[in-house]
Amino acid sequence: MSESAIRSIDTNILLRHFLQDHDDHSPRASALLLAVRRGEERIFCPPTVIFEAIHILHGRIHLPRPDIVWALENLIRLPGFILAEEAVVIDALEFWVQQSPLDFADCYHLALTKSLGMTQIYTFDKKMDRYPGVERIEP
Repeated sequence: MSESAIRSIDTNILLRHFLQDHDDHSPRASALLLAVRRGEERIFCPPTVIFEAIHILHGRIHLPRPDIVWALENLIRLPGFILAEEAVVIDALEFWVQQSPLDFADCYHLALTKSLGMTQIYTFDKKMDRYPGVERIEP
C-alpha cells in the first residue's frame, strides 16, 4: 500500500500503546503510532474506538480522567490521525474531564446535540443539566 493510504484502527492498538502490557503487541502498536506522528502512516479512528478505550482505561483500569484525556488528545491532534467527528469527540473529552458524575457517552451525546445545532436533549438523567447550551428535558 502507498504511504498515503488510510487504514482503520481498532481499540486494542491504542490500549497496547498506552498500557505497554504486552511484550509483542505493545512495541508494535507504539511503532505504528510513532509512524503516524512522523507522517509515514495515516489512520482512521471511529469514535467507538475512543469510547471503548475510555471504558477500559477508566472503567476497568481506573486511570484518572485527566491522564486519559491528555493521552487521547495527543493522538487525536496528530495530522495522520483521522478521527470521525473529531470536534465533537474533543469537546466531549474536555467536558468529561471536568464532570466526574457524567460518563463519556453522556458527554458525547451532549456535545453531538450541540454540534448538530440542537438546544435540547430528552433524558431522565438530571446530571445532564450541566452542559452549556443544551437543556435537559423530560418527555
